[in-house]
Amino acid sequence: MKLQELINKYYYKLNETDFCIWEYISNNKKECKDLTINQLAYKCNVSRTTILRFAQKISLKGYSELKLYLKLENQDIKESKSKIEMVCNTYYDVIKSIKEKDCTDIFKEFDLARNIYIYGVGMVQSSIKNEFKRIFLTSGKTFYDLSGYKEAEICLNIANSEDLFIIISVSGENEFIIDFAYKLNIRNIPILSITKLKENTLSKISNYNLYISSVTLPNTINELSYNSVTSYFILIEILFLKYIEYKKEIGE
Repeated sequence: MKLQELINKYYYKLNETDFCIWEYISNNKKECKDLTINQLAYKCNVSRTTILRFAQKISLKGYSELKLYLKLENQDIKESKSKIEMVCNTYYDVIKSIKEKDCTDIFKEFDLARNIYIYGVGMVQSSIKNEFKRIFLTSGKTFYDLSGYKEAEICLNIANSEDLFIIISVSGENEFIIDFAYKLNIRNIPILSITKLKENTLSKISNYNLYISSVTLPNTINELSYNSVTSYFILIEILFLKYIEYKKEIGE
């Protein structure tokens, strides 16, 4: 799990000072990996105890573990002019992240859910939803595809806490989707969000989170940008394989 994932997971435990610390760290990861706790405290204008508490709030044992995360993440940052290498690196990040992630609670929700709804707006999201439905078909799971705003609003009247919503949002900041997710929270309906690995509102208000690494390549052909979305499909396939393993482990 990356530091950004921990920040998203424990967002509501953090205060304004914690966010200031994280802002400095996230903007200066290369520098921070070599700083002592006293040096980082000085840079952030806080006490060493505040830095230690920040690390503990995001489930780390102490500052040494925070530095270990920073060193590992800095190893993953490779400066390269090769667009192919940049894209391949994002695939590797997604594979490593989902392979190591404990998805037990997500799979329990899959099996307990009365209905599973999958929601996303846009062409990219539509392709991702179709792949999700296709690949999980052999597991016997049926996903109810919601595409439009009107469909989502209607579904609020029939869904309850026994259902599960999978919400796909690249940015995690779509205004309607955020409002929709809050309404699901009020009804105690669990949410699994799939977004880019960055700080975003949807991931903070979801019960479960899956993340993808993505890259935008500027000025590829005819000065148009290219957004790689293959990471979503890699994530879904490995999630499916992990689900099959989970079912075997519980004897089903």
